Amino acid sequence: MARIVYALRKPSKDVYHVYTDLDFWDARKILRGLAIVKRNFGKQPPGDKFPTQIVLNEPSPKAISEIEKRVRKAIPSPPRHIVVGEILDTGRFEFDPLRFYPSRWPSSLIIHFTHRRLPIHIPPISTPHMTVKVSYREGKVIIERVHRPFKYDPKITTKEEALRRLRVPLCF
Repeated sequence: MARIVYALRKPSKDVYHVYTDLDFWDARKILRGLAIVKRNFGKQPPGDKFPTQIVLNEPSPKAISEIEKRVRKAIPSPPRHIVVGEILDTGRFEFDPLRFYPSRWPSSLIIHFTHRRLPIHIPPISTPHMTVKVSYREGKVIIERVHRPFKYDPKITTKEEALRRLRVPLCF
């Protein structure tokens, strides 16, 4: 489901270089040990639509086919840096789920996937006084900051609780 854009200007024929609409952290997880994954801060293609670069310095046909197979099977989500920036600026982010998720998915699965994939539990967004609510209204997924009814200050007592709370890296 993820899209691949081949580099317009190839540095040399010995380098495999593509852009994808997968988020940087998702692509790192999918392509672990297979290729170098970098962020795309450029304008051609735009980094907001294709936030990840995949580079392979010594490409082989087998490695290239494996990379393309894994990327095409992956399900993209909105780029984390855009979600966080919009929530911090306006307090809300909304997107059309059909742009990212399969149309056969029910709204409950879309909400679950969005809740697990996006960085809505990181400290700049989710504080002791504010939380993030994910909802599905009028064919759109809406992520908005809301006030908590009371201050939430969790006590982490075990290593398992700490690992459960660790969802995404803070450097989105």
